[in-house]
Amino acid sequence: MVYRFRFGFLVFLFSALLALSFVSDSVARPEFAAMEDKECIFCHLDPAGGGPRNAVGQVYEDNYFEFPEDFDPEAIMEEAEEVRQRLTTAVNIRTAYIKTAHVDPEGRARATCTSCHSAVDSFLLMQGELTVNAQASDKLRLTLSNNMGSTLNMFATVDAIPKHLYVKVGQFRIPFGLKQRDHNILVHQGYNLGSHQRDVGVEVGGTYGKVFYNAAIVNGNRSAGQAPDTNQHKGMAATAGSTLGPLRGGVSFLLDRDRDLDREMTAGAFLTAALKNLTLEGEFNLGGSYGDDESIGFSDDAITSKGYYVGAKYRVMPELMLSGRYGLFDPDRAVKGDGSQRVTLAAQYIFMENGSLELFYWLNIANDDRDPTSTDRQLEGIDQLILMSHFWF
Repeated sequence: MVYRFRFGFLVFLFSALLALSFVSDSVARPEFAAMEDKECIFCHLDPAGGGPRNAVGQVYEDNYFEFPEDFDPEAIMEEAEEVRQRLTTAVNIRTAYIKTAHVDPEGRARATCTSCHSAVDSFLLMQGELTVNAQASDKLRLTLSNNMGSTLNMFATVDAIPKHLYVKVGQFRIPFGLKQRDHNILVHQGYNLGSHQRDVGVEVGGTYGKVFYNAAIVNGNRSAGQAPDTNQHKGMAATAGSTLGPLRGGVSFLLDRDRDLDREMTAGAFLTAALKNLTLEGEFNLGGSYGDDESIGFSDDAITSKGYYVGAKYRVMPELMLSGRYGLFDPDRAVKGDGSQRVTLAAQYIFMENGSLELFYWLNIANDDRDPTSTDRQLEGIDQLILMSHFWF
């Protein structure tokens, strides 16, 4: 009864804040490509999106995610080309204070960004990432990023046909579903697709009109902080979708072979809708494991796991954004009570040109069907409050 009251009150509080936000006289726009009706490369160095921004994207960010009046992106890019440095860098630093709803002083378990159980409240450095981009030629760019001693990205990108076809070779994030900065999304964690995880291989992709596409052949460990190419996974991934006005959606498919020589399939569908200051998003994924003598299918018996998340982001004013997300992941549909659920509420306030404060509240929903004798890692309804500072240069 206490849990239902607490959950209902939090949902009511967040809904009330969101409703009040609609009366704001804000003119800022959401940050999604669908809102500006542009390809990712319009604002980012990486044609697949994400990571450091180009000269146009930097203006967009500095102006609180909207373009100034009479903004001429072609003039900005021409000016940037004339004075372009062969080497550019970006630094991201995040420090967090994590407080759990129940602290166990005797256990002394240290709180982490993925902790689910009782822990000691603590400060920790969540991100200390340096990214270097070297423009070797008009069509060749080299990218290297290192986060607190662990190499994340290390790849070369060739713009074979500008906008229509790029080729990426090296260690990179698998192109699957919606690109998210948060690696704590349950379904992404469950399928080893978190924002901090990378693989080794070759990726091709691009856009044609309103259609975007990419495909990759990978052969690495898809983990963070480990040496690449340990051959834990071998396979291929592909994504295709389209942008139709404020809507941007698509489907993704990943097929690989793990160390046990089983073939693992993950398929997903995603959709975003950008409506002035409000952005809605969602992704649904399902997966299965198959032996060499089994055909890959999508029947009810073949699908062994599933998960999804839905969320909303609302920019109250240029400096303030509120967001909320509900996520679920069921690792084995044949096992009762092993599913995890989480509600995440967040607020981000940009208090200076290169700095922000971010507040997260995790409501880890306890599974009433959980087997108390099970050793499986499950969320036990222990909440967390995370206060994070973020600086970028």
